Amino acid sequence: MCTGLAISCSELPASFVEANVDHLYLREGREELQFHWWQSPAMLPVRWGGKIVNVRWGSKLKRSPLPLGGWIEREPLEAGSLAHMEPEEVVIPANLGFQHGTWFLIEEGIAGVLIPETPLGPVAYMLMVPSTNYYRNMTGQTSRMPVFVNQVI
Repeated sequence: MCTGLAISCSELPASFVEANVDHLYLREGREELQFHWWQSPAMLPVRWGGKIVNVRWGSKLKRSPLPLGGWIEREPLEAGSLAHMEPEEVVIPANLGFQHGTWFLIEEGIAGVLIPETPLGPVAYMLMVPSTNYYRNMTGQTSRMPVFVNQVI
């Protein structure tokens, strides 16, 4: 899985950075926004409708019509498991991902799915697939990994 991500502020519109100062961190003298699953509410930046917006990251509620968690397997999604919710493909922009204490490089972003109409507003999930051997070793034997945009780890 991937339980956190970071994106350089220099790659984001200034208005987005200003609206998300509570996610601002300094890494090696450079400002970045970090988003983590453990934050409440958990939020994700997504490219949607031609701009970057911040939406809720999945659902932590067991009694919800939404899938539990912040990740969705690609295979069942492609088979139509969420067709009734009219999911839309999105890209989650990121320079770094985080899993089990390890930060790793991300070139373009992570593939995601957004459910536009929910009682909480739009909700996004990271798409997951079985981990490559390298990803498993890098992240402490994590069996699932995100779908990276134009990148293989």
